[in-house]
Amino acid sequence: MDKPPEPKPNLIDKLVIIFAESTHSPRFTLPAFMKAPPNELYRRLLPAMLFVLTFVTVMTMLLIYMDTVALGAQQFRLNMTRDYELARIGQGSAALIAYVRQLHLTARSKPQDVVTTPTEQVKVLDSIFGEELYNGTFVEWMASGGRWQSTSYLESARGWSGLVARAAPQDYFALRAARTLHACLSPNQHPREISYEEEGFWTRVLCLPLYTVLAAAELSACRYVVLDAPPALRVLPFRSLQLQVLEVIQSDPEIRNQTTDFLLSKNYTVAATFKDSIMYSLKTN
Repeated sequence: MDKPPEPKPNLIDKLVIIFAESTHSPRFTLPAFMKAPPNELYRRLLPAMLFVLTFVTVMTMLLIYMDTVALGAQQFRLNMTRDYELARIGQGSAALIAYVRQLHLTARSKPQDVVTTPTEQVKVLDSIFGEELYNGTFVEWMASGGRWQSTSYLESARGWSGLVARAAPQDYFALRAARTLHACLSPNQHPREISYEEEGFWTRVLCLPLYTVLAAAELSACRYVVLDAPPALRVLPFRSLQLQVLEVIQSDPEIRNQTTDFLLSKNYTVAATFKDSIMYSLKTN
């Protein structure tokens, strides 16, 4: 007996079959490099791993370097705006005196021009000493500016020797003197370190007590001292010094009067008065 013919699938059945085939989950397959043996896999991955490791190392070092530079710049700016009081070091400290003598006092590097005309201050000195004194000693200490004409004449024409100090770096390097010092005058009995601005450029300058420098330069007995910072005189141990003539460069009337009153109490007398300075002479007992 013949089998009845199978019914042909209709359109709906065909759509069901097609949908079932399209929604069937595809078979998961591994990438080709994953099918390789372990040793071969490591060999292929090694360059990429080395690149990542090198990149991370370089970036870490760069970040550390940038942080270090930023902290250093911040500390530098802080140091340039802060003054340091070295209060534990007294002006008579033997270590400080030796430090200044060995590391800060420098000899003249170039000869200076001869000054042949004496100044009015030199004439006052001659009247105080009673003669044209030769081979005397002097100290000239100012914040800035060129050589003081009086000491320059005494050094070149009469053979005087001494020390010239400036706080301004450019003026210091331009000095021509027997000995020079790059420092400012400290108004205290101890050294200081301060910021100094010159033509928009900031630098650090050591401020030293006058007594320390006199001792370091072996000028505790000095014929002539010129300075422009009167407060530095107030911390001097005058009993340990023999400063015969002091010239204070100052034009402010109030400061001039205060300085005069102070020095009169220290056995000095007014020797001469000028527009920008006053000369004081030590009384002889």
